[in-house]
Parts: sequence; structure tokens; C-alpha cells
Amino acid sequence: MKTQFATACAVLSLGMAGAAFADGRVTATLEQPASGQAKFIAAHSTWTCAGGVCSTGVAPDDAGTLDGCKDFAKKMGRVSAYGEFKPLDSNALAKCNTAAIGNASATTRVAAH
Repeated sequence: MKTQFATACAVLSLGMAGAAFADGRVTATLEQPASGQAKFIAAHSTWTCAGGVCSTGVAPDDAGTLDGCKDFAKKMGRVSAYGEFKPLDSNALAKCNTAAIGNASATTRVAAH
């Protein structure tokens, strides 16, 4: 009986740990690289950009989705790659880029740090 209880506790603990580590790092590549660096919030995540590459530390699962990409594109512009574990495909990227900010130059979007 004690062994079954210990096993049940171990399984429950591993299940909770898996949920805690479900969040991951999301990366985005801008179509028009920006000069300087930027730090901002989009898709429920804190992003850091240097040049044309942006990434999060740890982001919730929804940050790596099409909706997360659209929220990112509203702030930084068109992307050529976006994703968490598996990048968005070309069809999803096209949909994401419909939400991109206007044709402002990349340098006006990024605050230098």
C-alpha cells in the first residue's frame, strides 16, 4: 500500500512539473532587420531584439501561435520566421504578416538601448 501511494505521488508530481515546463522560448526573424536593440511586450511575453532576430525568455504556449505572431507583427512588422518548438509554416506566416505595422522603416520601430 505504501508503495502504491508513493508511486501515485511521484506520478502526480511529474505531471505538475511537466505543466510547469510547458512554456518555452519563442523566436522571430524580421523581414527588415532593425538597427540597435529593443525590449518590449507582445504575445504575453517580454521580447528582446538585436538586429533582425527577436526572442523571449520563457513564454506561455500561446505566444508561439498564429495569434502570438500577429500580436508581435503589430509591434515590430513583417516576419520571415516565427515559432516556439516548430516554426509557423509559410501559410501561417502570410496570415501573421497581415497584422504587421505599416511600411515604417525598421529603425523607427526599435528604441536603441
